[in-house]
Amino acid sequence: MAEQEKDNTLTVVIAVTLVAIVGVFMLKKDETKHLQYSAQTTPQAEAQVLAKKKDFNNDILSQAK
Repeated sequence: MAEQEKDNTLTVVIAVTLVAIVGVFMLKKDETKHLQYSAQTTPQAEAQVLAKKKDFNNDILSQAK
């Protein structure tokens, strides 16, 4: 009788699932890293930064009044 090949489908599915789960946890760990900075900002400083930002609001109806 010919030898039967071992089915590795379950092993591949488990490996891909583990890689995906580890990847998600690594991304979640770095998700809020940019929010942890030491510089304290004031509302006035943030308002000055936002005042320079161009508004790309395409609300034509409010501009027609």
